[in-house]
Amino acid sequence: MRYFIFILFLITHLGAQSTIISGFISDSSSGEALIGANVILQETGQGMATDMNGYYVIQDILPGDYVLMVSYVGFSLRKEKLTITEGESIKLNIALLEEVVELSQVEVTAEQLQRKANIQPSKINLSPRMMKAAPALAEPDLFRTIQALPGVLTTSEFSTGLVIRGGNTDQNLILLDGVTVYNPSHLGGIFSNFIVDGVKEAELIKGAYNAEYGGRLSAVLNIISREGNQKKFEGKANLSLLSAQTTLEGHFTREHGSYQDAGLILIKYLRIIPISHPTISMIFRVMYTLISLQR
Repeated sequence: MRYFIFILFLITHLGAQSTIISGFISDSSSGEALIGANVILQETGQGMATDMNGYYVIQDILPGDYVLMVSYVGFSLRKEKLTITEGESIKLNIALLEEVVELSQVEVTAEQLQRKANIQPSKINLSPRMMKAAPALAEPDLFRTIQALPGVLTTSEFSTGLVIRGGNTDQNLILLDGVTVYNPSHLGGIFSNFIVDGVKEAELIKGAYNAEYGGRLSAVLNIISREGNQKKFEGKANLSLLSAQTTLEGHFTREHGSYQDAGLILIKYLRIIPISHPTISMIFRVMYTLISLQR
């Protein structure tokens, strides 16, 4: 019986060696309780976050030297050195100083996708991505893309003719880099002459255009070809049931200019469309700098 009493006395004696730290965390300027402040013992990792009243309590701490760290967003870190003795309960209230958090410099850059110098109410800009996404007959076609726009009709399902605002197809002015194109299609209007990979942008003005375009009655279609890659040489080829297409582009020595060549050949692969001989379309553009101006 004496043996069991000795064991109970020993357990009670060991339990009395732990201690408790408790207190409140508040704002030094206003005295307001800080909810969710982190209170941690650096040596053991014991700790907690303060409750709705800013109160914290850390239990079962063995005697020894500790560093109590208190942190909160927007306030400076506070460290308190503590020496805990056996059976001691420490009550420690801490007021944190507000601190302005300075971040490192952040630089934000952006590229201008499209610059609209002259805004016209009836002007529509078409990119090669839009042309390739539009439904077409075997090949991406500029005129098929335009036919899907509001205010544009077609003479038939198999024609690329553009009927804009009630006018005839010959009442439209079609330009390629400022040069008038009088015959913009192949095979009686089934395919247009313009290769999508060779086009940089197409501008369709359905009305109220400037006097520089002359006296056409319906609309103006201004097609701008690509300048070519001024950094490296590249090329690609496409083959479909109706055509073979290649695109080559690159730059001259010392970066004095660039060239771009896009060609398409309609071949009689199928007997659906009667092609008596190969039909060729080509867009070739050369840019060369004769005088380089340097500042």
